[in-house]
Amino acid sequence: MELLKCPVCNLKLNRNLNTYKCEKNHSYDISSKGYVNLLLANQHHSFNSGDSKESIISRTRFLDLGYYHILRKTIFDTIVKYLKENNCSFMDEINFCDLACGEGYYTNYIHQELSNEYKVNTVGVDISKAAIIEACNRKRANKIENVDYFIGNLMNLPFLDNSFDVMLNCFAPMDDKEFNRVLKDNGIYIRVLPDANHLLGIKKQLYENVILNVMKEKELNGFTLIDEIHIEDDIRLKNSTEILDLFKMTPYYYKTSLEATNKLINLPYLDTPISFVLLVYK
Repeated sequence: MELLKCPVCNLKLNRNLNTYKCEKNHSYDISSKGYVNLLLANQHHSFNSGDSKESIISRTRFLDLGYYHILRKTIFDTIVKYLKENNCSFMDEINFCDLACGEGYYTNYIHQELSNEYKVNTVGVDISKAAIIEACNRKRANKIENVDYFIGNLMNLPFLDNSFDVMLNCFAPMDDKEFNRVLKDNGIYIRVLPDANHLLGIKKQLYENVILNVMKEKELNGFTLIDEIHIEDDIRLKNSTEILDLFKMTPYYYKTSLEATNKLINLPYLDTPISFVLLVYK
């Protein structure tokens, strides 16, 4: 991995066996699980510690049901479209980064699919240790090569300038300046946000007055918006486990009373639209 920088001094990190080290001898070991922790102790205070092990288990269980496959397939198709527009060929080396990669649901899939057409080096970064461990476990279980996972802060990314051809950020915070720094001049950045009707079925069960999602500001400093793709589908959650697992993936879960939560998860099933918007930038 020739893309890493030391989070202490910003010098390039070089790998020697199972350790990354910079010229000032700051060193970072590859863990037995396969990840590298590049998160400084003081960076926990400027951000949170990420998703808990419990929430990662719920999200992984839900995503494995395939309800969100339409989203990751569209992300992959969009990446290929713009790589072809940049005249990338089969033999070209592509550096792909999933920012706030979580358990690797999108990361591993997109890497595997892209590897059918390109030589791909993929990295995933997340502040949650539990998420990164799960991503590594799933990578190992599926025998996926050339994917590396790091614990790190999105506001102080452990990557060198101009490292990536493609970057992805799903439902997570971002830092315009830092993301711009690590993206190549001709690279693309895909930002995924919930669209207006996303999880409307859950909202209708919880609230008398339902407010649709409002699009966040599209304009980003240093980026040009070149495409906007809307995805919508209807899904039926078949039991309380599926309903609760999806509910835990939302901010509503932490703001809802136990009484309302129990009412929701005791439904025999739940129909809801899922809707997303992909904002593509250069």
